[in-house]
Amino acid sequence: MINPIKNTLFLTICLISLQSGNLFAQKGLFSRQKVVNQYATVGIGGGSSHYFGDLAPYSYAYYGIYTNVRWNASMNYTRFLTPNAAARVSFSYARLAGDDYNFSQRNLEKMAGNYLRNLHFRNDLQEFTLSGLFNILPQYGKGAKGRSAMMPYVAVGVGLYGHNPKARAAADFTGPNGELEKQPWTSLKPLRTSGQGLPGYSTKPYSLVQPVLPIAIGIRLKINQNFDFTAEAGLRITPFDYLDDVGGGEYPAKSLLASVGGNQSSDFSYRAGEDYSALKLTNRIGPFLQAAQTFGATVGPGTAPSKNSEIIYPYTTERGSKRIDSYILTQFTISYVLSNNIKCPPIR
Repeated sequence: MINPIKNTLFLTICLISLQSGNLFAQKGLFSRQKVVNQYATVGIGGGSSHYFGDLAPYSYAYYGIYTNVRWNASMNYTRFLTPNAAARVSFSYARLAGDDYNFSQRNLEKMAGNYLRNLHFRNDLQEFTLSGLFNILPQYGKGAKGRSAMMPYVAVGVGLYGHNPKARAAADFTGPNGELEKQPWTSLKPLRTSGQGLPGYSTKPYSLVQPVLPIAIGIRLKINQNFDFTAEAGLRITPFDYLDDVGGGEYPAKSLLASVGGNQSSDFSYRAGEDYSALKLTNRIGPFLQAAQTFGATVGPGTAPSKNSEIIYPYTTERGSKRIDSYILTQFTISYVLSNNIKCPPIR
């Protein structure tokens, strides 16, 4: 026997669905009125990368803008859905870097502890983001041909990035003629340099895939009917503290680190005792003495990192903070406007 209640519900749902589809076709994004505004672009570009975190403190962010600067390359696909809003899918390959030796000498008196710590890292990020773009000024023209000659905009989105922080081992006199030589880059996560995942530490080993929230402001310039030039600066907010492999808390004990990676773990965790910069191969002793005095230590003849660092800068010192890391990408992009014939068909 046919249930009349079920039949009534079924017919009601069908009518609502048909009506919703009709309204969406008439007034939605894919209506005849709106589809004339839609077009797409593909772009490729690049720019600079700026890291902020334990090795480039937020309290000295102005130094971070022009210190430890690296590069990024990007490509994107953008679909303009209305005259003033678009959706963009982007891929960026960005290199981030930080170096206590380099950064702290911007103001050695205030960053003496950073110089004594002597950590560094390099991290190559593969970033995928989905963002909404919104014009700051109204655009009255329709479609690609009606786009403004100049348009400022803001962007906000979500994304993921893959990463793998690395560092060089201490420089050593291992060159062909006994000269000082840089060592290869080594992945830091397996060494657990901040104690993550070790007994007595609540922090677990971090993942090499992390979420990111991109927020950006930019300006789009129309070169001609087929090309645009875009300049954009974006802050990447991450709920993450290990872009630089440096977390909060004291240095893990050497014996504890030895259970994970032997001497290599402790060597990459505590680096205050290195006489030479692992990246620049320059002597650290002169600034080390100045930093030690600023740090409140007494220095005398023969004082050097390799001899006195554990007294001047003991393991009980905080290795880093618990603040999250972030980065800024500047990107300059050339975009090609795809044919207006490539459209999502209207729903009938």
